[in-house]
Amino acid sequence: MGNCHTVGPNEALVVSGGCCGSDEKTYVVGGWSWAWWLISDIQRITLEIMTLQPKCEDVETAEGVAITVTGVAQVKVMVDNELLGYACEQFLGKSVMKIKSVILQTLEGSWGNL
Repeated sequence: MGNCHTVGPNEALVVSGGCCGSDEKTYVVGGWSWAWWLISDIQRITLEIMTLQPKCEDVETAEGVAITVTGVAQVKVMVDNELLGYACEQFLGKSVMKIKSVILQTLEGSWGNL
């Protein structure tokens, strides 16, 4: 048979697989979905706000002046199906700490171009 899986408003449930090798994915936020045993795959991704504090020390500006740049960024996965799909491509199956690490490295890397 299968199971009924529920998820709260702070998580997204990703149901993939199915009969005949289907590649279709279903995204559920704050609701439920049915999944067949041994046929469907169920994964979750957090939708909570993640607060990051990027910091780059001794970054040289275009004029050659060394500066230290700090900031605060709040990041959240959007619940629009297209945007949620992009987030799942990158972060599904990863822990919250790994997701934060990837985003932090991206922010700090973009600051290197001051």
